[in-house]
Amino acid sequence: MRENMEHDVSEPRTSERDCTSQQLAEQKQPTFCACQGQNARAAAEANMRFPSGEIHFSHTSISLSSKKVVGCFNSEDFAQLYFSMRGKSAFRVGDRPKPFASFDAHQHNLLFFSDADAQQEIKPGPQVEMLTVYIPSDFLLHYLPETGSPFSEMREQILAGKPARLRNANLPITPRIMAVLHELLNCMYTGYCKRMFVQAKVIELLMLQFELCEQDDTPSTNGLKQTDIEKMLHARDLILQNMECPCSLIDLAHLVGTNEYYLKKHFKQVFGTTVFGYLNTYRMEQARKMLLEGDQKVGDIASALGFKYAAHFTTAFKKHFGYLPQKIKA
Repeated sequence: MRENMEHDVSEPRTSERDCTSQQLAEQKQPTFCACQGQNARAAAEANMRFPSGEIHFSHTSISLSSKKVVGCFNSEDFAQLYFSMRGKSAFRVGDRPKPFASFDAHQHNLLFFSDADAQQEIKPGPQVEMLTVYIPSDFLLHYLPETGSPFSEMREQILAGKPARLRNANLPITPRIMAVLHELLNCMYTGYCKRMFVQAKVIELLMLQFELCEQDDTPSTNGLKQTDIEKMLHARDLILQNMECPCSLIDLAHLVGTNEYYLKKHFKQVFGTTVFGYLNTYRMEQARKMLLEGDQKVGDIASALGFKYAAHFTTAFKKHFGYLPQKIKA
């Protein structure tokens, strides 16, 4: 079992690797660490609230042999950007028999519970990973569009203090969103720089989520079996592990135990894009990161990301971002 970490934007993130696998496996329930050094569960029991106006986030990566039910941090002062990376979970409000929101792997949504009595059920699985960003309600309302469904509906629910979710059908975690989550979890800034960095990334996450909401063809995994979703997650992992020499669609389908038709269909349902589209977007996001953070040559980056010729990489980069990679190097 791994840790559940809660942070604010003003403190360095504690490493999840501080505990060994054996120590974590011996724990009966997740360990909660709060940003100010206080135990988050004890804080919740004492009915403590996060500081007004502060963004916080928690990241959980665990292995569960049985269902885990945990209380949610609920406050009319905060909304929650919830990202289900692996595994399945559900949120229940009060005594309602039907879950308020249910999540499969690789889905996200924007939730608001106000002060309602809510619980999260985490389904058992060898790999369960989730990230929750707690956003002050005033901060969210500042960026939430005032018109257009579902934005106006959520705004009304928040102002009325009623539980709400942005979309009835969850949204897919795209490569761009995954890149932002990675940056958020691995932020190296401290103090006011970290505060500004995290706020900027949260605004970016909201922008990407709102953009998906406005797309008429937003995919849904409704009707997909969990085994099919796991196959697509496996396919995604194989794609990213073999960027330098991608395999064909038919070979990829055979590797994950399906055929080419269902690979194309189910992959787009889970990730919101084609296999090639996912690979290309991921490559471009990685390229931009490598250009910004390192001193590697454009040709070396192109080769590392699976492009045979640097010119092909340059063309793809300009088509994706609208400018040449040399602009960043300059």
